[in-house]
Amino acid sequence: MKVTIAVLLFTISAAAQMTNAALLKLDREFAKATASEHFDGWMRYIMDYTVIFGTQGESQIVGGKEEIRTYYRDLFSRPDFKMNWTPISAQLLPTGATGYTTGTFHWVMPNSRCNCVNDWRGTYLAVWEEEHPGGNLKLKALFPSVDGKSVSCGCGS
Repeated sequence: MKVTIAVLLFTISAAAQMTNAALLKLDREFAKATASEHFDGWMRYIMDYTVIFGTQGESQIVGGKEEIRTYYRDLFSRPDFKMNWTPISAQLLPTGATGYTTGTFHWVMPNSRCNCVNDWRGTYLAVWEEEHPGGNLKLKALFPSVDGKSVSCGCGS
C-alpha cells in the first residue's frame, strides 16, 4: 500500500512539472492569444515585474505590469499594429521554475512621431518564470533582436 501511494504521488508530481515541450507550447499559446485577443491575450502572460527590452539601437525598456499595460494598450489600440511571433525552441532550467524560449518575430509598429511605420523582423529570447512558487510560468523578460529585413523610420519608436 505504501509503495502504491508513493508511486501515485511520484506520477502526479512528474505529470504536473513543466517540460521543455510544455514551455514551447506555452509560448505558442501566448502568441496565439495575442493574435486572437490582442491586448487582453498579451497581458494575460505578463507578470508584475516583467521587463521588455527595446531592439538594438532603441533605448526603450518597459518594466512592470502597469507600465507595460500603458505602453502596449496604446499600440494594440491602433488598427495597423501587428505583433506576431513563432516560437522555435524552449529550455527549462533544472528547477523547472525558470526557462527560456527563442523564435522569430514580425512586428509592425506605427510611429506617430514621424508619421511612418516600423516594420521589424528578427529573433527573440523570452525568459519565463513561475509567478509565485508552484504557480504558472509567465513572461519575465523579452529580448528582441532585429535583422537586416527590418525597416525603421529612423526617428525612434
